[in-house]
Amino acid sequence: MAWQDEYRSKLMAPRDAAQLVRAGDSVYTPIGGDARTLMPHLFARIVELGMRVKIRACSATPAQEWFLDDYADLGFDLAVEIFSGPTGRIALQSRRADFYPQLFSNQFNVYDHRPGQMESIDVFTTGCAPPDAGGYVHFGGQPWHKGDFVRRARTSILEVCPFLPNIRTTERVHVSEVSAFIDTELTELPPIAPRQPPPEVTTIAGFVNEILRDGDTIQIGAGRTATFLVSAGAFAGKRDLGWHSEITPNGVVEQMMAGVVNGARKTVDHGIAITTTVNPRTPEELAWLTRPDAPVETRPVREVNSILAVAAQHQMTSINNAFTVDLTGQICSESLGTTVYNGTGGQPEFHIGAFVSPGGKAITVLPSAATGGVISRIIPRVEDGQFVTVPRSFADHVVTEYGIARLAGKSQRQRARELIAIAHPDHRADLKRALQTLYYPSSSHAAIVD
Repeated sequence: MAWQDEYRSKLMAPRDAAQLVRAGDSVYTPIGGDARTLMPHLFARIVELGMRVKIRACSATPAQEWFLDDYADLGFDLAVEIFSGPTGRIALQSRRADFYPQLFSNQFNVYDHRPGQMESIDVFTTGCAPPDAGGYVHFGGQPWHKGDFVRRARTSILEVCPFLPNIRTTERVHVSEVSAFIDTELTELPPIAPRQPPPEVTTIAGFVNEILRDGDTIQIGAGRTATFLVSAGAFAGKRDLGWHSEITPNGVVEQMMAGVVNGARKTVDHGIAITTTVNPRTPEELAWLTRPDAPVETRPVREVNSILAVAAQHQMTSINNAFTVDLTGQICSESLGTTVYNGTGGQPEFHIGAFVSPGGKAITVLPSAATGGVISRIIPRVEDGQFVTVPRSFADHVVTEYGIARLAGKSQRQRARELIAIAHPDHRADLKRALQTLYYPSSSHAAIVD
């Protein structure tokens, strides 16, 4: 059968596609692309099945209404994988959802090599572009883990979206590998909600700029501070930067177009920017990214986030956010107490990979305090069950609006002094007392921390 005939035979109405879900199934949705037209029909199907369906989502969008408090009484079986996003966070905060603390690069390792230890992947849904001349679909600049799910799912339902940008990629799935297709009812990608940069981001970007060197290959994570660093000047005056990053935040494509990020000194993937998601934010960026010769390539997240791949890049530099850093360098980026707020994400992979890269650096950025200066983000020690995202053995540079703490190769006492120096001034005295109590003898002859 020609692929065109197979494609037409698999094209369904959304309601009919939802009927492919059975009682007892586990339904998975990915980061970076819900099948939005399918969602209301999927909602109705799960209710029809008496809620006997497990929902497993990564960074769910508002289209997944089962995460909203409005439907809490229906008793959906919910869990979030790796990263919550604002919608998944709603159910996590009310403890209606469970959480899977995994790594993107290792997500399917247990599934593939330890049969029976993980839940089956019964149904997977996401969006895709129309088939190309060879019968392959791509994921519009956001492959993430979508192809890996399609290849493992019993049933895959892809929503065909003609408006997805055709950005160079290594991740395509053939029509023959997909169970069902539906046509989208959308006419364009949902707009990216505008976000305001925090007031301290320009100062923090200036300190990050001091750490970066010409020829560094950069990764920047999601988050309130890191997202705006490039737009705030973190790359100002730099040359021949490379790009190897899970996401591609504001301002990065602009720097690629300007030739600042050109990959000229990359030791792996020379001259090519590698990412697992890139969203064109202007018509000019769209035109540049979809050129056949554009030096940007998207790949599956298991490849991009691999610690081994990150560490193989010389002068690899990771830049990620944190909620808090304790005086020994433990970095907490995913929870408030035991309540998951963001999740694991890709930070551990990139931070550790960059830290062990030849000439590499791992940078953690955060405001010095929260709630208008009332709560210090530099803390004496991790308490209240907060999850440690990066162990202190991998702590490197920590940056607040008050400066740079250089922790690698330093003792607990030395690290504490470095961190206290960049803490909010209103909290430094308390942190010095904590340093004295935690890391010096209690004898009256003990050295006083000045």
